[in-house]
Amino acid sequence: MPTVFLSHSKKDHVFADLVENKLAAAKIILWREQDQLRAGTDWRQWIEQAISESFAVLVALSSNSAESSYVTFEWAYALGKGKALIPIKLNECLIHQRLQTIQHLDFTVPGSLPWESLIERIREIDSEPSTPKTPNEPERLVAAASAEDGLVKAILAYLNQRGFQMMSFERIRSNIDKTASNKLLNELIVKNPTVFRHATLLGGKPGLAKLIP
Repeated sequence: MPTVFLSHSKKDHVFADLVENKLAAAKIILWREQDQLRAGTDWRQWIEQAISESFAVLVALSSNSAESSYVTFEWAYALGKGKALIPIKLNECLIHQRLQTIQHLDFTVPGSLPWESLIERIREIDSEPSTPKTPNEPERLVAAASAEDGLVKAILAYLNQRGFQMMSFERIRSNIDKTASNKLLNELIVKNPTVFRHATLLGGKPGLAKLIP
């Protein structure tokens, strides 16, 4: 059976271990970042490749993952690729409005975890005909962005999760990619004119603003 990708916060590693064991018993292969990434690799490239090669993406919803820009990047990228998402709610937390429209599995009640429902849903998705999905306009624009594609998606995911329209280059380095120089970010805006524009924030700080919903 092809791979299922798990998007989760590293702080929820106990659940990640458990879901990996449960799926392995059902002969379902799980891809999780903890085991797969190696030091010194481009994490965006590896994550994008893993999601692209998976037929479904599990999203562990928790108070930890709600604060993780990495998790947001992963499920946003998966949506842009037309992958089937299965949100799994681990505890009470803020759920992004884009995920609120997708039926989740409730894993908040100890002793009554719907493992069978999860495995059944994964198998249903795997058996569905492989038909290309048409992304909506924002996702189409993001998918069309060529240079620094992963960074584009990560920035948009961060802005959408928090309801922001713009952010400074400094905040991008602090929360998304510490290696992103002002030069790189300026080039990113120029190369993606349908997605971003230049912006000046409070205190004269250079930044960017998004042009899509």
